[in-house]
Amino acid sequence: MRLIVLLYAAPGIEGGTVVSTELFVDFLHLAQSRNFSTTSRERGMSQSTLSRRIAALEAFVGSELFDRTIQPVALSEAGEVLLPLAQDILEKMEEVRAIGRPKPRRIETCHLIALSTLALHFFPNWLARYETTEAWQVDLLNTEPLLAANIRNFLRGQAEFLLTFADDRVPDLLVLRHHRYIVLGHETAVPVSRPDAAGAPLWSLEGEAEIAYCGYTKGSFFQQALTPCFDRVGSRLRKVRDNSMAAVIHGLVRQGHGMCWLPRIMVDDDLRSGVLVRAGGPDFDLPTEIRLYRSHNMSRYAHSLWNAVSSGHQICRRSVRMA
Repeated sequence: MRLIVLLYAAPGIEGGTVVSTELFVDFLHLAQSRNFSTTSRERGMSQSTLSRRIAALEAFVGSELFDRTIQPVALSEAGEVLLPLAQDILEKMEEVRAIGRPKPRRIETCHLIALSTLALHFFPNWLARYETTEAWQVDLLNTEPLLAANIRNFLRGQAEFLLTFADDRVPDLLVLRHHRYIVLGHETAVPVSRPDAAGAPLWSLEGEAEIAYCGYTKGSFFQQALTPCFDRVGSRLRKVRDNSMAAVIHGLVRQGHGMCWLPRIMVDDDLRSGVLVRAGGPDFDLPTEIRLYRSHNMSRYAHSLWNAVSSGHQICRRSVRMA
């Protein structure tokens, strides 16, 4: 059992009720998995034991922390208030425990899930910036084709970090609203097309003609984020190809099958060389953030990496920004 950090003197009860930091660990695990069975298995206890421990924390707080009437369970209003406080408590306790302890020399690693475009074009150079004094061991897990699947694997505890494009209008990102994240940079998806013999786009968003469109699979990040652009262009878009991976769509656009919105980190070289041209002006661009989300539950090693990469960034959670 971890060091006891809180004592609650319940009225009329001599000696009070003791609350261990382990109860906050239970709480954070359940807040992420949203499933009692999953959390009890991960925490190495029976489901009834976990229920009793959560109930003990609720008694201490004086309010239910989860809405158990829905599946998966959801944080109550009190649970949402407790979440950042529980994270702070455990992080401070890790700092206390580290006082006077030498840094372990054993080989450690942590895990990160990244959308495929970011895994190829962003992750390697980004991580290298933090390896001047220490070679961080970060396993990049195989990515799923759709955003929701990557988020689901992250919430199931397969990785401590999730690297993703982000736009608050994307419905699939709503489930991450309780997770802390930092904005690592900004990216813009631009409409591009193969040029014709005169250098003009084969498929242009300017004008009234029908447009062949190499589309993203339903449920992918850009398919959701591009909704305002689709609404603006309207019925002129005629989907001719469909794929969840920007790299595949990039190849289709280069071959002239149709136009699409692609991240600048993928197409800047093509635009400079003339292999691709813009299919519309800057008013058709889609700005996005590049976010690194962190799990509620991290190893000491993963927490050390988080401290390194979050230095100098605002740590965000929903509309709350913590210096």
